[in-house]
This record gives sequence, structure tokens and C-alpha cells, in this order.
Amino acid sequence: MLKTLKILFWFGVFCLSGIFMVASAAYLYLSPQLPSAESYREVQLETPLRILTADHKLIEEIGVRRDPISYDEIPPLMVQAVVASEDSRFYSHPGVDFRGLVRGFYGFLRGVNLGGGSTITMQLANNISFDSDNVYARKLKEIPFALRIQQELSKEEILTLYLNLVYFGQGADGISAAAAVYYDKTVDEMTLGEFATMVSLLPCPSVCNPVTDPERSKVRRDVVINKMLAQGMIDRNQHAAALAEPIEAKRHLRNIEVNAPYVAEMVRQDLFELYGDDIYRLGIEVVTSIDSNMQIAATNALRSGLENYYDRRHGYRGPEAKLPVVGPDPRERWLQDLNVIPTYGNHQPAVVTEVNERSLNILFRDGSEHTIEWSGLEWARPFISRDNAWPPPQQASDVAEVGDLIRVRRAGGELQLGQVPEIQGALVSVSPDNGDILALVGGYDFQYSQVNRALASRPPGSGFKAFLYGAAIEDGYNPATLINDAPFARGEYRPQNFERNFVGPITLRNAFKDSRNVPAVRLYDQLGTSKLFDFAARFGFNTDTFPRNDLTVALGSQDVQPLQMATGYAMIANGGHRIEPTFIKSITTLEGVVFRSRQPTVCDNCSAEQATETATDASVRAESMLNGEGDIAIQDREALPEQQLAPLVAEQVTDPRVAYIMNTMLRSVVEEGSGRRVNREFERRDLMGKTGTTNGPAEVWFTGFNRDIATSVFVGFDQPEALGEAEQGATVAVPIWIDFMKVALAGTPENIMPRPNGLVDHLIDRDTGEIARPGQANTMFEVFMAETAPADNARRPADSSNRNNNENLSTETIF
Repeated sequence: MLKTLKILFWFGVFCLSGIFMVASAAYLYLSPQLPSAESYREVQLETPLRILTADHKLIEEIGVRRDPISYDEIPPLMVQAVVASEDSRFYSHPGVDFRGLVRGFYGFLRGVNLGGGSTITMQLANNISFDSDNVYARKLKEIPFALRIQQELSKEEILTLYLNLVYFGQGADGISAAAAVYYDKTVDEMTLGEFATMVSLLPCPSVCNPVTDPERSKVRRDVVINKMLAQGMIDRNQHAAALAEPIEAKRHLRNIEVNAPYVAEMVRQDLFELYGDDIYRLGIEVVTSIDSNMQIAATNALRSGLENYYDRRHGYRGPEAKLPVVGPDPRERWLQDLNVIPTYGNHQPAVVTEVNERSLNILFRDGSEHTIEWSGLEWARPFISRDNAWPPPQQASDVAEVGDLIRVRRAGGELQLGQVPEIQGALVSVSPDNGDILALVGGYDFQYSQVNRALASRPPGSGFKAFLYGAAIEDGYNPATLINDAPFARGEYRPQNFERNFVGPITLRNAFKDSRNVPAVRLYDQLGTSKLFDFAARFGFNTDTFPRNDLTVALGSQDVQPLQMATGYAMIANGGHRIEPTFIKSITTLEGVVFRSRQPTVCDNCSAEQATETATDASVRAESMLNGEGDIAIQDREALPEQQLAPLVAEQVTDPRVAYIMNTMLRSVVEEGSGRRVNREFERRDLMGKTGTTNGPAEVWFTGFNRDIATSVFVGFDQPEALGEAEQGATVAVPIWIDFMKVALAGTPENIMPRPNGLVDHLIDRDTGEIARPGQANTMFEVFMAETAPADNARRPADSSNRNNNENLSTETIF
């Protein structure tokens, strides 16, 4: 027995020595990799990126907030709550609770949760460093680092660092930021129940916090309060009062005032390319060009337009899911299912609890029950195809069953059956004065899909014809020039008009107004690729991506962005001045303004010398950049006070007379063409625009403007497919444009491009383009550039520089 005991004794000594040696070797190996106290003793203030509209309303706040405080500013109840919940032996162990580690390991071997062995000091070690390590390497380093922290810092310093660094969820680092974010209070204003709530979410701040899940948060809070009582930190009166406190936390400091997530993401991406992760902590504030009222109107117009002008007209696609009807009252299960289903756009999720003859009883995720009357159901003809939704429902059971997961929207003061549209779209508005993006919506709902369709390229259809006809006017054609609307063939390509007919010789104005395809192809064939592409490039299109030797370009078969369409039309509106779309106006950090946008601006009364000077000046326009230390910096020129910087004048890229004539031709589309609904809806004469519809039709557009604002609307599926035979730009895109522009133009006077010198008016026959006699029927006054205007007594013969070619149309070319 004695011999056995000796063997066991020396075996134990050997094991302990081995453990000690391994631990010492590990410590010596890891020690050089551990940060020094100087690198983490001071906690830096961090402030998230804030993105604002032009009128300083909050669009988005991205990043974490950290407002460090001293130990003296931390209330004792907060310290006690942390110690009771996270590390009850905090004041007695040397940074690592070896007893707790052994207990946790023993529980792991038995398959029983006996509590973890991580201490506050070890959690602090993890927060300070090792984020990039795998879980095993991180745990291995935590122990020696915690021991070092214990040697270098006092218990008070450890608690202070921990409470200033630990993440509390909702973008809040540290207890001071958490108090502001959850309760809009300072730390010394918080109650015991609120302290316990904050501590309870430390193990799972993203999903356990009281904003995300109040009920779960309350259960976890009560556990912390009970632990404080059990450890003698509070008395029974405090305990009862804390348990009775309601959960009243909500998200503060992120009061989003304007819904513009696609703009916010554009800003974030631009800044991230320049500054990296620093954008989330340096307190950067970005002021955009977005007009808050226009942005709200744009979001509402696109969402309701996709629903009302397209989706609901094509039928009801049925419930999103069928939830199980289990037991006598399945509501509890349904509420759990509803809790994880997001709201998209105007539609919130609900479950059908009862089907009546002509109504549905429904349950929302907040537990409230409501009724959808027949007026909110009768639209729901069953979807069969894009061209077929039939028959109309006769009773509520034709629409839904108990347990159906449906979408519900509120419209006109009543609840209606809804559905999240499959169709998508974009709306973007640009200032013709300087290219400021005034409103931008890249899809139905950013949470549903983050694809920014305002920047996605799709074929614009006939909307691109404005630049074809503009290039022709610049080349010497005029609105009265005749072009042949007759069968045309080039190899296997035989373009057709939408009406499937031909009308013979037609003026450019009438061909454009009626959006005739064959005349557009003939015009492009006559004009040539280089002239059209050069003209389009000056109006902001990347023609390097356009197909060469493809006559369908005349009909808008090439891909362009809605933002490019809005910008190109804005340049027609402003008289042919080059503008660049801009959305970041200024950038400010804690040190002050570091960037201020200074883009060329249209100047109608500037001299030629000024325009030439500023066209060169624009090439050195100041932009923000990084200096050698990685801080945000700007060029010296941009650092000058704003009043010392001479304005940059936008370059003239085409004869203003060309732009003016295009204004009049686009006005004809609104008065007599596919944009007539615009003219019916607005009692003003300053609106111009053009629809666009591609084959299928797969995409529909409308881009229109006055002198103050240019707006482009695109509608189509993300994976192109036919919208339905009856759909055109006029049926979907135009009414969305109208809904937005009614708000954007409210209270504004009419404003059109000023008429430049060098234009003349002639009375002509509307159909032939010939000079008309006074009193002759079917006439109009047409506007011409002086050098391309027809003679009063006869039409000019056609030549290489004059496109007034009416007499040279033979029977052969017509038929």
C-alpha cells in the first residue's frame, strides 16, 4: 500500500510538473503575441456614419456608437449586475477562474451544462484582440492574456474597459452608448431593471435584445435580477420593483426620417472604396443631394405604382404559405411563425383565422385580429398567366383558406388583401441645373432586394429615339424633313411598326411623336453609327458598350441605366449643357468639413470666354482622397472657403437650338403621342417626355422633364420576361411618373428652356412638311434653325449638308 501511494504521489508530481511546464511554455510562446496595456488602456470614441438629405434629414446611420465613461461614472448597480450575471468570483480570482474552467470541462464530459468558465477578464481579452483567430486559437490566447491584464490593471480598470468595449447590440459599443440607444438616457439615469436588461443580452446581443424580442429579453432580465438577490447585492424590495418594471427599450438615435436605402448604399460603397472600415467609426456625416419630399414621393409612387398599375391587374398568385392548423387554437404557433416574417413595402404578413362568406378574419404578428371586407378581396382574380387572370372571385373561400399566410395592405382607410409584387422598377430624378440626384429608388423594397435598378442597365426602347432624332437635327435635318415609313429590309432584319402598318412619307416630328419604328431605323441608316454614338456620348451614355452595325440601336436595343436616361434628358432640358449626376454634396468628420462637391452648373447668361475657361477648370474639380496616414483629406483648392471658389460653368455639348427643337418634339409626344396622359393630368405646358417599350414587352419606360427636374421611370422583371401584351410605357411607367411629378412640381411655376437666337418659325402642312398658305387647313407653326429652314417659296433640294429632302422620294423607295 505504501509503495502504491508513493507511485501515485510521484505520478501526480510528474503530471503537475508536466502541466506546469506545458503551461509555462505556452505562456512564453504566446506572451510576445499579446498586446501591451498601452494599446488598450484608453478607449476611443466611435461614432457611426450618418447619411443625410440635402435638408439634413436622416437617411441612414451605419456602424457602432461608443461613448467611453470613467469608473466613477458607472453606477454601482450596473457593476453588481455584471458581476452577478457574468462572473460572481470576479473579485477573488486572478483573471482566470480555474475552478470554473474545471467545472465547465466536467460538465462538458457529462453532457450537462454546469456553466462556462469564461470570466469578465477573459471576455475583455477577447474583445480587445484575437478577432481574426479561429475559436480554439482564440480561447488558448485568452487565458494568458487575461492573466497579464490582471497583472497590469486593477479590478476597477478591468470593469471600466469591459463596460466601455462590450457590444450591447443595435450598434452600441459600451454601456454609455447602450443607454442612449435603448433608453435615450445617460447611464446615471437608468434603473435596476434597465441595468439587468442590458446585462442579460451580453451573450446574444443581436437576437436577445429588447428591441428585437421583448418577451425573451424580459425572461433573461429576470434571471439576472434573481441572481443579484441570491448573491445579496439587492434586497427584496429592490428585487420586486425591478421585476415589475416593464420592458420599454426601443431604438433611439437612429430615427430614420427619409426612406432612401438605395442612396445610402451608394454613399456607403463610395466611401468604403476610399476609407475602408474607418467610415463606421470616425463620425463621418454625409450630406447628399436628395430632396426629402421628393424622395418620399418617389418611394410612394414606385411602390403603389408597381402594385396598382401592374401587379394587381394581373391577378392574385395565392398565399405565400399554408401554416399548419394544429389543435383547438393554433394562434400561438401562428404568432411564432409570423414573428420571423418581415414586412415588405406596403404589405405586412398575416394569417387567415376564419373564412366568412364575403370577408376574412386575419391575425397580425402583434396579436391583433382584423377583418378584410369584400371590397378588399374582390380584385383577387386567380393568376393564370401574364395575359390571363380569371374568373373573378364570388366569395371569400375562392380567395383564401384558414391557415393561409397572406399579405395585407392598408389603402383608402381599409385593409385589403395584397401581395408583394414580382415586378420591379426604378425611379430617378436629376436636376438639369447641375446633375444633383434629387430622388432615387432602386426597387420595390431594399429589404426584399438590394439590387439597385436605377444603376442597372436595361434596353430603353423608344425612349432612346430622342437622341437619334437629336443627332439628326444637329446634322442638318429638321422636324419637317420627310422620312419614309415603308417596308425596309437589311439582310434578315425587317423592322415593324407597333401598329403593323406603314404610312409612307412622314415628317420627323410625326414619326417621333407616334414612335414609328421603321422611320427611326431608316433615319439611323442614313445618319450613320458615328454621328449617333458621338451625340449620345456627349449626353452621358457609354457608347463604347453599344453594338456596332446593328440597326436595332435606333429602337433602343442597347442597355442603359435609368440614371443615364434621366441625365441625358436633363441635358436636353437645360439646353444641351453637360452635367454629371452627383449625390454626395459634403463630407464632415469630427474635425470639420473635409469635402464639398463643386460640380459644373448651367449658366444661361455666361459669355463664351467663361464657358471655355470653366470647361477646362472642370477637369481639376476637387475630390476627397486619403493622405499618407489614412485620414480623410481634401485638395488645397477645395479647402478654400466656398465663397472664394468661382463657379464652374457647365460645358455646352450641342447647339442650344438643337436642344430647343428637341424640347418641342418631346412636347408633341405629351400633347399628341404616347404621353397624352401627362397632358390630361397636368394643367401646365412645360412638361415633355418619351415612353419606351421593348419587345415582349419586357421593359417599359417613361422619361420626362421640365426645366427644373428630369425623371426617368423603369419597370420590368429582374429576369426579363414578357409583361403581358397589353402593357406599354403608357400603361405602367407614365402613371408612376405622374404620381411622383405631381408632388415634385406642386406649387412650382411653369419653367421651360429659354428660346435661343437663330431659330425661325414657318407655317407648314402637318403631314407633308411643306410651306403652307395662310388659311390652309391642317397646318402648324414649325420651328427651324435658320440655316436649315425651308425657303418660303419652295422646298430646298437635298444635298450632303441639307436634309429637307421631300422631292427626292420616288415611288420605288416608298413601295
